Amino acid sequence: MDISEAFDFLNFWINKNTGAWYTIPELTSLVDGGQISYFTDKKAIYATSQEAKTILSPFRKVYDFTPTDTPNGVVTVPLTNPEFLEILTIRTSYSISNHTVYNGVPFVNEDVIASKLSSQTDPVTVAEPIGEQLSLNTFQLYPQVGYTGRAVYFSRPIVPVFAYTVISGRVIVYDPTNSVQLQWKQTDIIPILLKSLQSIGINLSSDDVSQFAQMRTQSNFVGQNRL
Repeated sequence: MDISEAFDFLNFWINKNTGAWYTIPELTSLVDGGQISYFTDKKAIYATSQEAKTILSPFRKVYDFTPTDTPNGVVTVPLTNPEFLEILTIRTSYSISNHTVYNGVPFVNEDVIASKLSSQTDPVTVAEPIGEQLSLNTFQLYPQVGYTGRAVYFSRPIVPVFAYTVISGRVIVYDPTNSVQLQWKQTDIIPILLKSLQSIGINLSSDDVSQFAQMRTQSNFVGQNRL
């Protein structure tokens, strides 16, 4: 299902339930809200659900860094391309006797940083670093030295774009070449659209979804995307 078909689906049910049609900007906002809600639901069970891991796999990104990239132990994950949303984990690595050792970096609250760094019984070392989050995409690792490692994070689902041309001042013609599609797997598109409709008080059943699919097949239904 591409973005044009998704908008047809939404406007069909919006019109059937309210008698109104949503404009393209309104539909874009509605779909984006639905995908963020769906993303949030799956992220909540990401650590315990293989299904959630598979669903969110398009948004799992990595940023590899070197000592040059991490002056004084500061790891800054780029905010764009793709857009950074939330850190999952940071790990560091170092070589010893021709063997690479990997370390997961535990993050601690700022109120215990001093005691951790001062500990004689459990010292913070390059082999066992700790970290704290300084801002959305910036992380301080201790000891404050350059590191080689990897940050794993979620990127934000991109906002779809319904590109079009207008003929005779009123007829909208969908432009698939310049449109931006949803990044999700096809099996996730309908759940996202259902989330979108729920946000405006329209709740569909599985029978409703099947009904729409049958109508598209039987009557070549084409929804109306209004400016």
